[in-house]
This record gives sequence, structure tokens and C-alpha cells, in this order.
Amino acid sequence: MQDQFEWPEPKHEADKLILRNVRDHGCHIVGIPGANPTFAFSIGLFLNYGHPELVIFGQNSENAQAVINLIRDRVASGQKFVDGDISDDLLENGYKLGFWQVPFGAYPEYLGTAIWFYWRSRLAFPCLQVIWQDVNRRFPWEAECSLAVKEDQPLLKEAIS
Repeated sequence: MQDQFEWPEPKHEADKLILRNVRDHGCHIVGIPGANPTFAFSIGLFLNYGHPELVIFGQNSENAQAVINLIRDRVASGQKFVDGDISDDLLENGYKLGFWQVPFGAYPEYLGTAIWFYWRSRLAFPCLQVIWQDVNRRFPWEAECSLAVKEDQPLLKEAIS
């Protein structure tokens, strides 16, 4: 993968930080706290580990970063997550995370900086949406899931076809 990759030209200090974090930590996490709902996504997992990038909605910046970093650590040690996976060993207290493929049609709205990062290399990077459960351990696609949790997590695979 890295032999096909051409690093983007940084134009600002923020761009340099992204490149440094991808090199030094395996990924950079972009938080979008002003969005409704808030979301965060990774940049660098595909380059460094051949794993889809990640996007998570409805979590504050600290929680989103913690979840993405937990997954990054697993990916760095060789674990792979794919569309439809449910993981029950990442979070505490029996909470699970789901993984759904993000359709390319959602990329411009949610993954702009990742598009910039991969653009020069013309790499069509994959991305997985990380989906979390409500307090009753229900996912947003389940009928009895909390309305607030459903509103905080647009299911991109269903919304954009």
C-alpha cells in the first residue's frame, strides 16, 4: 500500500499535524464537534494497516477518539474488522460495537480531510461506520433502541444507496 501512496502537500500547520500523526501514531483523528450529530473519523488506517478508515457519530471528541484508538490498536496488532462485524470485546460492561461499510456517496459530506489525504495517490480507501449501542444494549437498527441514540447515529449504509 505505502509504495502506491503519495503524501499530500501540507498547506497549513493542521495539515502537517495530520501527516505527523499518521506517521507516528498510525492514524490521525478528525473531530467535527459542531456537526449535528457530532462525529469523528480516522485518517491513516488504510495506508498503514490496509484496514478501512473509521467514522463514528454521536460521541463527544474524547469518547470518539478513545474508541477509534482502541480499534486502531487492535488493527495494528493484526485484527481486521469488516462490514457486518459485531465486536463484544472492545468496550466494557458487555457493550458491543457494530461495523458497517460506508457508501462512497457519503464520503464528500463526512470524510473530506481523508479524501484530501488520499487524493494524490488516487486510492479509493474504504471506510467503516462504528455503531454503538444504547444503555439497554440495542443498536440503532433495532426497533426498541433509544430514539436519541438513533438520531445520534445516521446509518449511512441505509441512508445513502
